[in-house]
Amino acid sequence: MPKNTYSKNDDLNIDEAMRQTKLYLENRFGGIDNFSKEQYYLTIENKLDISFMINSIKETNIRAQFDMEYENNFIKPDGGVLFLNNPSGYKKVLLIAEAKRQGTNDIRLQEGKNRQATGNAIERLGKNLTGIKAMLNHEKITPFVCFGWGCDFASDQKSVLAKLNVLNEFYYLNKTYIFKADGNSDHNYFSPVSMYFREEKWEIGEMFEIMKEIAETSLRYYIF
Repeated sequence: MPKNTYSKNDDLNIDEAMRQTKLYLENRFGGIDNFSKEQYYLTIENKLDISFMINSIKETNIRAQFDMEYENNFIKPDGGVLFLNNPSGYKKVLLIAEAKRQGTNDIRLQEGKNRQATGNAIERLGKNLTGIKAMLNHEKITPFVCFGWGCDFASDQKSVLAKLNVLNEFYYLNKTYIFKADGNSDHNYFSPVSMYFREEKWEIGEMFEIMKEIAETSLRYYIF
């Protein structure tokens, strides 16, 4: 199966997990007064505008310098972004979801072909994550999750997993992180995120169970 076909299937799975997460929150909180009295509602968008990301930082008045040359660009997380909104223009990120497949050497070996170098899914992930962490630096939460699968992420692929460990600020893989961690009043807090990587493909139900925990925690952080 071509790599782009794998990626397309992965995207469909993460899209469905995101849809189920939105439905779960609406069913769980839609009738609660604290949720409905402010007319909050949820939306899923397939991209994050750079202008929104910059404005989210600007509103805090904790940073002065911004390069606005690229504000019309955007990033597109594979699973989209779940937003909490209300009619007054309030808009907060509840969940950003990515899905990355990397590695075809298992298939190549079955076909009698030689091994090839590991892919660049991690590099693409790192690009988006840098901007996301900057956007949410002032918040106590970083509601981001990435599900990675493929032979490049097998337990014996130490060099690849080490790159992920660095990307996650030396925190554990395959563990859910939502709130900023460690630090104290004299030092910046760290921003570990939920990075689930393994060789086997992630099923929709597995992703949903993790995603709903992150999204529900984020919702409670903002409005309860």
